[in-house]
Amino acid sequence: MKKFKKIKLAMLIFLVIVVMNFLTGCGLLLVGGLAGTTGYLAAKQGYGAQSPITHNSNH
Repeated sequence: MKKFKKIKLAMLIFLVIVVMNFLTGCGLLLVGGLAGTTGYLAAKQGYGAQSPITHNSNH
């Protein structure tokens, strides 16, 4: 019975590690998509990435 508990615990730990890897990848894709969308919308409104950041009101 102890062997079954050890195998069950090992499988649970493995499953948690695998799920965490998938969630981390999805999280990075989500953040990248949000950053790209934000940059696009900011550029559309006339903001540019300069030093310092400026806003052109003629767009």
